[in-house]
Amino acid sequence: MKAKYAFAVDSALAIKTWPPNMEKLSHRPAAGIIGKKVDKIFPLLQGKIELVFNDGKKRRITDFRNTCLMGTDLSSDVYINPVKDKKGKVGEVHVEFDNVTGECPLGRRLSDSERMIAIGKVASSLAHGVRNPLNAIKGAVVYLRERYGHEATLLEFSTIINDEINKLDRFISNFLSAAKGETKFVQVNLEDVLRSIITMIKPRAEIQNIDIRQDLRVLPPVSGDPFQIEQALFNIINNAMEAMPKGGAINIKTSLKWEKDSDYASIEISDTGKGIPEKALSRLGELSRKPEKNDRGFGVFLSREIIKSHNGKLLWESIRGKGTTFKIFLPVNSMGPISPGGK
Repeated sequence: MKAKYAFAVDSALAIKTWPPNMEKLSHRPAAGIIGKKVDKIFPLLQGKIELVFNDGKKRRITDFRNTCLMGTDLSSDVYINPVKDKKGKVGEVHVEFDNVTGECPLGRRLSDSERMIAIGKVASSLAHGVRNPLNAIKGAVVYLRERYGHEATLLEFSTIINDEINKLDRFISNFLSAAKGETKFVQVNLEDVLRSIITMIKPRAEIQNIDIRQDLRVLPPVSGDPFQIEQALFNIINNAMEAMPKGGAINIKTSLKWEKDSDYASIEISDTGKGIPEKALSRLGELSRKPEKNDRGFGVFLSREIIKSHNGKLLWESIRGKGTTFKIFLPVNSMGPISPGGK
């Protein structure tokens, strides 16, 4: 019989207890956990815990995934139980992990939010570095429009430049928000996200003689951050384009899958490139200290981290001479309770 692990959360959504077996499992002492908001340690559990506080009903999540740095999974069932006072009001919630499988190496256990914050520190620095010259370009465009506004051609192209600067500025704002953990999950329409990406890459695809084939089905919305999901999918599609500099085809297919008591939105992205060498394939998605030219690793790493932070999965396969396929799975029901009842 596998050990059970549990901790308590108070009505302010702060972690109230962190027993020794939780310390052992996480390699994190109670002194560094107690008092922290639960979303800082288990961001994907906060919504379910709030629901239990609101309606007093216990909930169960099957096959909950929490991930170590660089991708090792811990899988468990989670039971979220209310503890009520004499008046029937929920005073605290007990969170119990059962059937825990997997193990993180000592010192490498990080919560989803902490992994993204670690990446975000670098991302924030890069974003600020881009924004400074961007502001200088915008100032130059304003000057040119004021000085030479009577010239139709210059006015037309300066308007295009200004519009693109504004788009990039919005992108950077979203990027910084994600890096700081200032994201809120909303209902996301994956078809809209994919069509937006396809519109964005079409001009480049035409230049590279790449045929974009779509088979997009109507799917239920997923719960997530629209900006992060778009970036995860864009990274995969962009990698597919880079794999075919002399032309080819990208197939984008969506469907609804049923797996382990939950519906998943499935997105399959495949290319007709040369495929990934076996040695590189085994390291795909890892952070390399010496990135090579046209290295897919970092983009795949970011995509995988984003998808895992949304309780999803990213899988891939590649055949030399035929191409590479990425499969993304995102739960369509992660906004509410996954399974009411429980123990």
